[in-house]
Amino acid sequence: MTTAPKGSSDTPVLVAGGGIAGLAAALALARRDRPVHVFEAAPAFEEVGAGLQLGPNAVRALDRLGALDRVLPATVAPEAILIRDGRNGQILARIPLGPEFEARFGAPYRVVHRADLLHGLVETCRAVPEIALSTGTALDRFDEDAAGVTASFADGSTAAGRALVGADGIRSAVRRQLLDDGGPDFSGHILYRALAPMKDAPEAASGTVVTLWLGPGGHVVHYPVSAGRKLNIVAAFDGNWHESGWSAPGSPRALLEAFRWAHADLRAVLEAPRRWLKWAGADRAPAERWSRGRVTLIGDAAHAVLPYLAQGAAMALEDAVVLGEAAGEAGADLPDAFAAYEAARHARTAKLRSESRRHGRAYHLSGPLRIARDLVVRRMGGARGLDRMTWLYRWP
Repeated sequence: MTTAPKGSSDTPVLVAGGGIAGLAAALALARRDRPVHVFEAAPAFEEVGAGLQLGPNAVRALDRLGALDRVLPATVAPEAILIRDGRNGQILARIPLGPEFEARFGAPYRVVHRADLLHGLVETCRAVPEIALSTGTALDRFDEDAAGVTASFADGSTAAGRALVGADGIRSAVRRQLLDDGGPDFSGHILYRALAPMKDAPEAASGTVVTLWLGPGGHVVHYPVSAGRKLNIVAAFDGNWHESGWSAPGSPRALLEAFRWAHADLRAVLEAPRRWLKWAGADRAPAERWSRGRVTLIGDAAHAVLPYLAQGAAMALEDAVVLGEAAGEAGADLPDAFAAYEAARHARTAKLRSESRRHGRAYHLSGPLRIARDLVVRRMGGARGLDRMTWLYRWP
């Protein structure tokens, strides 16, 4: 496959990766009259992974990208976030997510499965004439000159573009060539995920809430997704398994052994799924720079974070909005736009990485430190807990 010559007026911006970050980038650039061609390595636009929590910042980003109406029908509006002691089942804090929350932050809180979010983004892209989508096309390398970028793919084809956006995830091929700064940093956590029919959910997981269970050496999050038809469960526990990928088979026996201290309600949640998949928790240290000339990175390729603040997808959506705004500035050349986008995003994403790591450590405390943490959570309650999240939710 070869696109128009780099000097042509209809030469697109190339996007390597058709996940959440890549499709969001395409929408943002196309809304600024930049033609875009997205290349996805997989044979279809299919997202693997667990559910997602969409805070008000993510909801606003989806709205600004023009994708919110296609995503909302598959989301669930949780009533609250419950934080529970995983050993005795006690509720440590309840954070309401109703009208007062929405008025405070200017947008609602939603939960959704990754596949449903991706589907909404794909359908939005397909309705935009300036966006071309290709699957089964894995980027191998790129070459850059003053006129643009040529992408070379594993199947031997090439594509010419005005610029290249690397949206190819935590093990980004674009980042490897651009920065050559090694691989992901493993956290020492193993994460399991599963879906179960909501009709089979135990009582502790039957409500329309996001529940976070804290315990020694592990934590569990669960909430309804797929318009309330399925229960999404993610469990994280300490361990040193480091294989790559998102979908290795998980052992129910190993999971229950890791949570052998669990209260009966939590154990019932962990026993509900028939099948578990697992992945190794990893992030990436903030790069000093992630743009060079006509090449930039977005989402996990630029600043992968651990999922403990439920903001990985939100950061990709925010990235796309800021990238589009920079590219839409009057007379903006793409290298200048990429530099401005990076400068606008660096401090926020670096802070999220450190805060996500800190929360992961706090969630897994044991002994006297666990008791002290639970006391702090109780005293903070819902209102003060939200105060600590203002820096995230009141974007932009």
